[in-house]
Amino acid sequence: MGTRVTMHEVAQAAGVSTKTVSNVLRGAGGASQSTRQRVLETATRLGYRVNSGAAALRSGRHDAVALAIPTLQQPIFADLASQLMRTAGDMRVVLELTGGERERELALLAGSWRRQCDALILLPRAIDPATQAEQAEGVVLVAEDGPAHLSRISCPAAAQTVMVAGHLQQLGCTRAAVLGVSEPADRWTETCARGLRAAGIDVPPEAVIRLTEPDSVRGGVEAVTRLLHQGPRVEAIVCHNDAVASG
Repeated sequence: MGTRVTMHEVAQAAGVSTKTVSNVLRGAGGASQSTRQRVLETATRLGYRVNSGAAALRSGRHDAVALAIPTLQQPIFADLASQLMRTAGDMRVVLELTGGERERELALLAGSWRRQCDALILLPRAIDPATQAEQAEGVVLVAEDGPAHLSRISCPAAAQTVMVAGHLQQLGCTRAAVLGVSEPADRWTETCARGLRAAGIDVPPEAVIRLTEPDSVRGGVEAVTRLLHQGPRVEAIVCHNDAVASG
């Protein structure tokens, strides 16, 4: 394998300074049309390739976005990653699997992603974003709430519950169970139970079960087993996610 052609070699071959080559390749002004054409033709002839890592260090841009999700086992997370990659265009998507671990989420919120990305989309699970006051420019939270200085995308649990309650009422359901999660960032479980009750659907306290394995079919199986043995009889079960519902 041959050695990599340097910007200095392009400059020598084109009869210009290294700075001029840099300006032309970055699309900056300062060079005549004939000089620009000569530099570009020389770079092509020599097989010069831009060192994207070095360029990112100089410009502070990486043309990449980090997506931090707990797992790919959840269909909704996998679909989110797929959709983002399809719509990102020329921007790279760097996938960060946090495993729902507090240390990883805190490190990301503190800026560990900045070494290789321009922005972070974070779906927190182990931390409560509402309690995090760090400055985190470039972070977008996918969460129920969070610090005012962070951008946030959410589908409020209250709005979700209104739709679920309406559907259950159409089915004639009067009593339901809620299978939620046991996580610091969770707002959904209690909001769902409270919203169903407000809509006239009975949700006994013992029918609200918080899962310790929120990403697995097994977690759903264990929750339903507990419900059948310990909880009251219900006509519907509202689940936090697809994996639990499959169980």
